[in-house]
Amino acid sequence: MIHVEKRSGIANRGFVALMTTMSCGAFNDNVYRGMLLFMVVGDGLWSGRLGEGGTGIITFMLYAPFILLLGFTGLLADRYSKRRIIVLSRVAELLLAISVVGAMAIQNMPLALLLLLLLASQSAFFSPAKYGSVPEVVDAPMLSRANGVMSLLTNVSIVAGVAVAGHLMAAGESIGVAGPVFVGLIMVGVAVIGLVSSIMMPRRSAARPDLPISFNGFRTYWRTFKAMKGTDLIAATIAWCLFFAVGSLIINIIPNYTAKESLGLTDAEGSNLLGAATLGIAVGGAVVGIGSGHRIRSTFIPLGAAIMGACFFILGLCNLGYISVMVLLFITGSAAGVFVVPVLALLQHLPVPGFRARCVGTANFMTYLSMSISAVIYWTLTKWIGALPPTWFLISGCFMVVVTIWLLLLLPSLKHAARKESFSTVEDEVSG
Repeated sequence: MIHVEKRSGIANRGFVALMTTMSCGAFNDNVYRGMLLFMVVGDGLWSGRLGEGGTGIITFMLYAPFILLLGFTGLLADRYSKRRIIVLSRVAELLLAISVVGAMAIQNMPLALLLLLLLASQSAFFSPAKYGSVPEVVDAPMLSRANGVMSLLTNVSIVAGVAVAGHLMAAGESIGVAGPVFVGLIMVGVAVIGLVSSIMMPRRSAARPDLPISFNGFRTYWRTFKAMKGTDLIAATIAWCLFFAVGSLIINIIPNYTAKESLGLTDAEGSNLLGAATLGIAVGGAVVGIGSGHRIRSTFIPLGAAIMGACFFILGLCNLGYISVMVLLFITGSAAGVFVVPVLALLQHLPVPGFRARCVGTANFMTYLSMSISAVIYWTLTKWIGALPPTWFLISGCFMVVVTIWLLLLLPSLKHAARKESFSTVEDEVSG
């Protein structure tokens, strides 16, 4: 018999367990990515092995499995119990974390990169189930607040992973353990916590147990996209993609502050800049999510985009020092949090329950596609215009001007989508 838990707010067992599981997964993904980024640049163990722009290659490898799998995994999250999918993905994460320890011990770069692909693949199974589970463990009026907390915890976990990767490697060396091996051991411990918390999630029935499963994920994306097309959901999906495309670009830009031609920062200082930006996202997302109460405040979407654009122009045009750059990146991140929380709330607010996971899966597919395109554009253009941060922040600022204008034109539609009457109104009406 399926246990039904009273959901009076976000402080319930299901939501707490989901957030703990999600935080552990986000930390492990990002501490591993951060470690590999350090290992292929500067004085890293595999420095130069991936050639110029090697960090872009790692970024692309992280996103590629999501592009290939999310259509299929979105179907699974609607067809089967989301809790079951989450638990199985945590088991896979634990096994992969153990494998990371072995790969680092033998210093095998091809194996390490294969494990990155596999970690990203298990995350692609986890992602639609995770997002689709939020409306199952909190009541509809609490979605904005729940998404604010989710944004906070996700980005704190990302901050922790990115910011401590280099420090963890140094800590390992200081106690006589190879730095990368020490990071792998930390990942194993975190994966155990994530697995235990996933088991504590309450059981729920599958949303659509009769849903046919297709292994052609792209067909699923196309069907879902056609159902979303012509609804307010498509604007929210595009805004979601733009947020992550810009975020991916910024992650590629910031490490170049360590170059002698730029600020000449240490790797630790570069990690601190990344941490400032992602911490800002967490703070901005939490403030908007909690401050929105029971409403989705769509006016924050163009406001956040405008502030991001202004910060990009300042970073591109002004000769700034380390502290000033850090402060501006924190403000930029805060504006990004203001932008993204209502967008995520709309993605969960509009679809009917049996269609929600596929909508989120399709939105995430488009997101990872946009991030991959962003990484490829960056890797390609650096050959002609270089990789200095001011140049790329100016480009980003110009892009955000266009995005802000587009969002202002769409604001009436976004406001309509945020109304209570729009909850669960988008259905899968496409056949075959």
